[in-house]
Amino acid sequence: MKKIIAIGCILLLMLSSTGCTKTIELTDEERYLVAEYAAELLLKYDRNYKSKYYSEDRDVTTEAVITEEITTEEITTEQVTETNTEASAEEVTTSAEPDNTESTDVDLSGKTADKSFDIAAFAGVNEVSVKYSYYMIAEEYPSTDHDGVAITIEAPTGYKLLVLKFNMENKTGEDQYVDLYDKDLEYNIIINDSKSAKQMLTILIDDLYTYQGTVQGNMFEEVVLLFQVSDSVAEEIQKDSLKLKVTDSNSNSTIITLD
Repeated sequence: MKKIIAIGCILLLMLSSTGCTKTIELTDEERYLVAEYAAELLLKYDRNYKSKYYSEDRDVTTEAVITEEITTEEITTEQVTETNTEASAEEVTTSAEPDNTESTDVDLSGKTADKSFDIAAFAGVNEVSVKYSYYMIAEEYPSTDHDGVAITIEAPTGYKLLVLKFNMENKTGEDQYVDLYDKDLEYNIIINDSKSAKQMLTILIDDLYTYQGTVQGNMFEEVVLLFQVSDSVAEEIQKDSLKLKVTDSNSNSTIITLD
């Protein structure tokens, strides 16, 4: 320890002393660095002091590995971003998942109504009306997402998409912003009063369940609800066999008879 103190003192003396044969001129910054280094040299033997120059537990190999991992992660992130950018410029195809789409416990409680029932009014939106138009069964449904990118929803093997079409009409002469997603409505399709399926959650711009958009004055738009049913259930669907149960956030329900 005494040797270390002596070395520190020598370094400090070098700041003010000159040799016999050669003079070393130091700038103020260089003097500061030498003094700081000398102080660090002394203090590193104090167990309560953590040096920025010395580390008894430093593992150079581990540090190198961590640095390499961070670099690799950054590269991977850039590659993923680039891939997503390329995908957004093309048509995107997604497959529906076949879980929780059917139930034998069908709840038929609630008020009944015909297909002229106004879903928007039921949700408390009076500027527009939303009324059922028709249905179709398909293996896929093409549309666009909220960024305008073409997207296709595909049913998995053994299933079909049951697509319900609605007309959303602006009843005023001014553009109206409509947010039905915020109304937290739930839709259940009922087939032959024995099987039911809950609406699918999609990113389609015309999805009634998640609809957020502006309808121009005195104009209407076509919106949809998508349901997923098995091939066998799809074959059972006939005219007058479909009903749509609409439930609001307060558990009030209306069952619409579709034809």
